[in-house]
Amino acid sequence: MKPSEHHFVTRDGCSLRYWLRGQGRLITLTPGGREAGEAVAALADLLAEEACVLTWDRRNAGGSDVWFGGDVEAEVWADDLSDLIAHLGLGPAWIAGGSAGCRTSALSALRHPETARGLLLWSASGGPYSCQFLGFSYHVPYIMAAEAGGMEAVGQSPFFADRIAANPGNRERLLALDPTQFAEQMKRWNEAFYYSPEASLAGVPDADLSTISIPTLIVAGNDDVHPPSVSDAIARLVPGATHIPSPWSNEQWMDMFTGRKGGSVFDLYPLLAPALLEFVGRHS
Repeated sequence: MKPSEHHFVTRDGCSLRYWLRGQGRLITLTPGGREAGEAVAALADLLAEEACVLTWDRRNAGGSDVWFGGDVEAEVWADDLSDLIAHLGLGPAWIAGGSAGCRTSALSALRHPETARGLLLWSASGGPYSCQFLGFSYHVPYIMAAEAGGMEAVGQSPFFADRIAANPGNRERLLALDPTQFAEQMKRWNEAFYYSPEASLAGVPDADLSTISIPTLIVAGNDDVHPPSVSDAIARLVPGATHIPSPWSNEQWMDMFTGRKGGSVFDLYPLLAPALLEFVGRHS
C-alpha cells in the first residue's frame, strides 16, 4: 500500500513530513527514538486495512526540519501531533506509539484531550536505568560534539548527517546555531529524563496518568529500557486501562533490540495489529 506524502507547517514555522494511508477512523502512529515515521510502515499498512493511518516525521526526525527550543522535546512533539490531527480534521484520533512514541502519545492526550479518542501504547519506558540510558542516548553525544567541534561536528555525526541528507535545508539550520546555546538546550531536554519515583512513565507524572479517561490499551514491556514494571504501573494508574501480554517473546525482542540478529524491533510491530484493531473496534 503506497501512502500519500504531505507536509504540515507548525505554528512556529517548522515543516513536518507526514503520510496517510487507508480510510475510516484515524490512528496516529509515532515510532520510538527519533526514528522516521515510515519506520513503522509495515504496521501502518496492516492497520490501514480497517482505518486511516497517519505516520509522521517529528521535528528532528526523518525528513522534517531540525529544531531546538522549548523545555521538553516530547511535549513539543505532543503539541505538534495534536495540531496535525486538528489540521486534518479527522479527530479525535486513536493515538498510538511505542517507546518515545508511547511518551509522545500519552502527553498528546493529556495536553490536548479534545484530539484523543483513545490510547494504544507499548514499549513504555521508565525507571532509573531506562531514564539514564535514554537521557544519555538522546543528548550526550551531541552535547560532546558541539563542545568539541561546534555545530559543524554536530552536523557530521551520523544522526544529524542523515537529517541533512533527508532535508538539505537542515544543514543551514544547524550551522546557524550557537554551539554553546545548542549544548545548553540539549542539557535542558536531558533533564526531562531525570528519574523520579513519581513518574513511572519517563517524563509523565503518575498524577497526570491517573486523570486519563479515554480507552487505553497498554502492551507489556520486554527489556530494561521498556520494563514490564512500567507497563504494569500505567495499567494501574490509568482508570479502566486494558493490559495485555506482548505479542512477541522477550527473546524475539532482545534479538532485535540488542542487534543479536539482523533487522529492527519495528519488524515485530506487525504482530501488534490484531490486538490494536480489536481494541479500537470494540471501543468505537
